[in-house]
Amino acid sequence: MKITFFEKFYSDCFHSKNIIDGRLQAFVRLLIESLTLDNQLGQFDAEILALTTGYTSYFGNYVARDVDAADSAGSTVTIDEATSTFVIGVHDHYHAISAAYPVGSAIYKQFFPKGLTEFDQITRKNVLSVSHRMTVKTNQYKATLGGAPFAALFAGYETLVTGALVSQDKSKGTLRSTRGAVKVSRLPVEDACIGAMYGVGKVYSPNFVKCNSFFDFSLLYSDLPSTTMLRVGIVAGNATALCIGNGIVAKSAFVLKNKSDLPQQYYGTHVLNGAMVGVLVNVPAHSEKTEPFGAFGSADMLFLYVKNSTDYSGNWEVRMEKVK
Repeated sequence: MKITFFEKFYSDCFHSKNIIDGRLQAFVRLLIESLTLDNQLGQFDAEILALTTGYTSYFGNYVARDVDAADSAGSTVTIDEATSTFVIGVHDHYHAISAAYPVGSAIYKQFFPKGLTEFDQITRKNVLSVSHRMTVKTNQYKATLGGAPFAALFAGYETLVTGALVSQDKSKGTLRSTRGAVKVSRLPVEDACIGAMYGVGKVYSPNFVKCNSFFDFSLLYSDLPSTTMLRVGIVAGNATALCIGNGIVAKSAFVLKNKSDLPQQYYGTHVLNGAMVGVLVNVPAHSEKTEPFGAFGSADMLFLYVKNSTDYSGNWEVRMEKVK
C-alpha cells in the first residue's frame, strides 16, 4: 500500500542501510557546526544538545577525545624531554665516573654494561630501567663519586623519567576510555537529525534555501553503488606516505585514524608524489576523524597522503567509501 504524505514526512529518512556510519558521522558533525554558528539567540539549543548527546552515545565524545588526544601527545613529548635530560646528564658526568672507574674495569661495566653508546640509543621502553640502574650505582659508589649530591643528581633524573611515564600512561588510559566503542543504537542520532530538520524549518520556513544550507545530504548518499576501501601503513619520521591512490571522488567519505603517539596530517595531491592541493586535515595522536571529500579543500584531489612532521614513525589507517 502506498504511504501517505504525512507518513513519509514523519518517517525516519536516516534509517537506511545505504547510509553507513562514516557518512552519518560526517553529516552530524557538520550539522552541529552549522547550527552552532547560527545559534546567536539560542533558538537551536535543544537541537544541538540532542545531536551532541546522540552523537556521543553512538560514536563517542569527539570533543573530549580531541582534548584527550592532545594531552596524550603532550605527555609523549614530556617523556621525550625527560629522556633527553637524563642522557645529557649522563654525558655531562661520564668523565667523573670513568675517571674513578676506568673503561673496561668491573665497576665501570656496572655503570655502562653496553658502553656509553647505549645512552645514544635509549628509548621510552628502556629509559626507566637504565635510569634506575644509574641511580642504584651512583648511590652505591657515591663515596668515590662526590658523595650524596652526585647520587641525588641521578636519583632526580629517575624521578623525572618516572613522573613523565606515569603521566603518559594516565593520558593514554583516559584516551582509551574516551575512544571506547560505544555503538549501541543509532536511533538517538537519527531522531536528533529529524528534530533538527523540524527545528530549522520552524525558524526559517518558507525560506527553504536557508533551511537546506544547514544540511549537506551529499555526505549521506552516493548516486552509485559503493564499497569500502581500507588501507593501513607506517609513515616514517619527517616523511609522507601514500594512503589511497585510486577511486577518490567528490562524494567519498574518509575515516582517518592516527595510531601513533604524535599528531599526523592528511592532504591531497593532483598527481602521485605531487605538491599538496587544498588544506591539511590534522588528526591528533591515538584518535580518528571522519571527514568528507570537501574537508581537504580541493575539487580535484586524486591521491591522499599522510604527513608526519615528528622524528618518530607512526601507524596510520584510512577507510574510504568509494564509488565503484
